[in-house]
Amino acid sequence: MDNFFKELDAIVDSGWAKIKKGRYWNHSLEQTMTVELYQQVMLQVYHYTRFNSINQAACAFSADPSQTTLLRFVYKHALEELGHEKMVIRDLESIGALPATLPAPLPPTQALIAYLNDVAIRLGPVARLGYSYWAEEVYEHIQPILNKFRADLGLKDEQMTFFVAHSTIDEKHSEEVRLAMQRSVTTDEERALIKEVARVTLYLTGQLLEESLLEYERIADVPLAKAS
Repeated sequence: MDNFFKELDAIVDSGWAKIKKGRYWNHSLEQTMTVELYQQVMLQVYHYTRFNSINQAACAFSADPSQTTLLRFVYKHALEELGHEKMVIRDLESIGALPATLPAPLPPTQALIAYLNDVAIRLGPVARLGYSYWAEEVYEHIQPILNKFRADLGLKDEQMTFFVAHSTIDEKHSEEVRLAMQRSVTTDEERALIKEVARVTLYLTGQLLEESLLEYERIADVPLAKAS
């Protein structure tokens, strides 16, 4: 499994490298973060987070009943993800940035939700581990953006509960995901599925960020930001 984890880490690092070359990432680090752009991103986080518990639980439909260790992980993880989107709502409310009516998710967000639903029902719990693997270890990559949120918007920990609380929860989840892989992943086909799900979900996450910037620019009618 050590070689597999190295290969998976390389895919994750490559996915983040592409995101960090994008317009959203560079705009966020080079320009002063606005409440409106922060709002756009957090609304997308809200939308896909709403479904994480559900599509995690839905993986059970494609599992073999004999996969008891993996199913215990699925059930436990689904329960622990339940309701996390409410933290996003509280965070937006705390700075007066919660819209009176929540807009529909942007197209890449819809694609991410639909893709994870498909993975859950069609491919099952082993494949979905490819998403959990990087999503539970996201903080080392997004810390520069979180720092900009704090500095430019003057946010305190109690106004960033989604990220602050999640960082503690996900540290434990990350260990559990690795353990689930060690116990449940046995074939090259399963390893290939995990890699593909990691690659696709990271790509869609990057597109979600890019589209958030485009939507912000469209609403604010500001000049287009350029990638570095």
